[in-house]
Amino acid sequence: MKNDYVRGAPDPNSGGYSGYGGYGSNSYSDGGYGAGGYGAGGAPQRSFKDYFLMFRERVWYLIVAFFIIFSGSILYTFNKTKVYTAVATVQLLRDDPSAMASAEMEMNQIRSSEDLNTQISVLNSGAIVQGVERRLQDDERERFMAPYADVLSFTGPLSPAALLAQNRRIMPQRGTLMIGVGYNHPDPVIAARVANLFADEFINYNLTLNIDGSMKAVEDLRIRADQQKERVEELELKMAEYREDNNAVSLDSQENIAGTQLSTLNTIKLENKNVYDNLETRMGLVETFRREGRNLWELSFIAEESRVAGLLDRISGVKIGISSSSKRYREKHPVMIEQLQILQESEVELVTAVKDSINKLSSAFAESKNNFELASQRLAEKEAELIELSKTRVEYSSLEREMDVQQGFLQALVGRMTQERAAVNLKNPNSRVIDQAFPPLRHSSPNIAMNLAAGFFGGLAVGAGLIFAVAFLDDRVKSVFDIEGTIGLSMLGVVPRIKKLDSSSKAQAVASNIDRHVTESFRSIHSALRLSDESRHAKVLVTTSTVPGEGKSFISSNLALTFANHGEKTLLLDGDLRLPNVARSLQLQNDFGLLDHIEKGVALDEVILKEVYPNLDVLPSGGKSKNPTQVLNSARFEAMIADLRDRYDRIVIDSPPLAAVSDVLNLLPLADGVLYVIKFNTVKRKTAVVNVRRLWESNTPIFGAILNNISSTLASYYYSSYSDKAYQDYYISQDVELEDELAGSVEPEMEPRS
Repeated sequence: MKNDYVRGAPDPNSGGYSGYGGYGSNSYSDGGYGAGGYGAGGAPQRSFKDYFLMFRERVWYLIVAFFIIFSGSILYTFNKTKVYTAVATVQLLRDDPSAMASAEMEMNQIRSSEDLNTQISVLNSGAIVQGVERRLQDDERERFMAPYADVLSFTGPLSPAALLAQNRRIMPQRGTLMIGVGYNHPDPVIAARVANLFADEFINYNLTLNIDGSMKAVEDLRIRADQQKERVEELELKMAEYREDNNAVSLDSQENIAGTQLSTLNTIKLENKNVYDNLETRMGLVETFRREGRNLWELSFIAEESRVAGLLDRISGVKIGISSSSKRYREKHPVMIEQLQILQESEVELVTAVKDSINKLSSAFAESKNNFELASQRLAEKEAELIELSKTRVEYSSLEREMDVQQGFLQALVGRMTQERAAVNLKNPNSRVIDQAFPPLRHSSPNIAMNLAAGFFGGLAVGAGLIFAVAFLDDRVKSVFDIEGTIGLSMLGVVPRIKKLDSSSKAQAVASNIDRHVTESFRSIHSALRLSDESRHAKVLVTTSTVPGEGKSFISSNLALTFANHGEKTLLLDGDLRLPNVARSLQLQNDFGLLDHIEKGVALDEVILKEVYPNLDVLPSGGKSKNPTQVLNSARFEAMIADLRDRYDRIVIDSPPLAAVSDVLNLLPLADGVLYVIKFNTVKRKTAVVNVRRLWESNTPIFGAILNNISSTLASYYYSSYSDKAYQDYYISQDVELEDELAGSVEPEMEPRS
């Protein structure tokens, strides 16, 4: 049977744990393993509780990180040098305040956000910093640098320019053209002085920049005007030379005469073309008749010739006379001979007349061809003459247009230069100081409230981030999401950790009922297995794990005891032939067992320990095997399992861990299902996924995973509300009733055999 229903998620075609009925509505936690239980059919998702548990498990990371960061913020705040901030306010003027400002002079105007940002960038520029540094007097410079005398820098000694750039503050006021120019310094007087210097330097820098730009513009205009004047004079000289070279004084009349002549020549050419085409057609017909051997006088234009037409009429009359005479005379008669001679002479003359007509046609064709070619040549010459005349006209017109453009450009340059020259001396600043900076009374840094708040919330944020970073880097299996979402197994049950007990006591926890939480966990697993027809009727159950030490033998023995307590005839078989543990954990002798039956042929009844507990028999390994796979693959072992199926209701096989050896794979063909044991917070997810994939490939049903060794506190958060201590009274009150209920079908418990 296929095991596809456990690959990556619970069976989407059924509810409950991997298809075990409708058990999803009674899941182990408040919201189930994913809201609504598994019956919803969706893959498990991380819930808020999962993240809360990540946080709760590693709360010390938060405490340590918070303490370090908050303490650091306190130390930084109360040990930092007090810094004062002085602010001067500068207003930018939208329009140019100059007396002769014009639309073309945009340097002193602020028309858009780009212009405003440009002025802010000027305030932040190094040129302003250098100007402020030059304005500092010697005593002011010494007082300015005094607080930084003992400051260490990785880039070398601190310079005034670097400090000025580092501590200035440019603060545009939203929705206005006002800019706050601030400066931070430990000395409040110096802070105010430097802030005012920044404002004054900004105003002076802009004014100087505008004047220098205008002067440069005037000089550029003068140079360009001189160059343009030379260009205009050059064009005037070029036009005069062109008229002289091409005799272009009357270009318009020459174009008119040439156009009339061209029209006349074109008419002559068309007439000659028509004559030539007509004669060419007739010559073509003549050649066609000659090739076909037809009579040329059949052509209409030849038959219409007077000589040819007369001869054709004569020949026709002679033929009529011969036809009439032939009725009265014989061929040798003189009359007949005379008429035949006349016919022959007429036909010879007709051939001659046709030849003459053809020769005449040929001469006319040659003449028409010559006339057409001559007319075409004269027309082409006249066209070339007209084209050349047009070229001359185009080039001259181009010179005229260029002359007009260059003259207009020269006039514009001269006018602009005159205007700019007059405006240079009338330049005014495009900004002004509204508020001077004064020495502040209170320090601006450190901001005690803000620093402490930043340390407080920063410590919480870093601690929380550290917690979740560690949680997501932790690859160990510890939640339902890991088991169902990553490994791909459904969760069958959770077994809490048993403290302060040896392995023997743990193996018999269900029998002794020493921990009611553990007993109830195994009862829940038993109930889950009975909810599905497949697991309810499964007789041979193999328990395995990923690595040693996950409590596989503990689960096997207590699950077998649970089956026995519910009245099912159960056999606990130790299938770990390398490191057998069942007999030792139950304090039984391991001198005889499975190996004696398989290898030595000892009777099966002799090696089975009967009634170790009511309804529970144990088949120990009987020692260690050097070739366990050979034993498990033997026909005798297979026959033994078949025999045991007839004897017992349940056979629980404790097998070796899957990652260590492959013995369990040899047991799978004989098993009805697999129970996968996972120890809480021990096995890595990748390792478990790889090994579970090997189980999938065997096509043996995997009934689910059992999470073992989880503390009761974490179990109450991570998984089952039934593991919560809030149900302790319920367990106690129900124990007596449960024992009374089972008393009728289960014999009183006996002491384990030794």
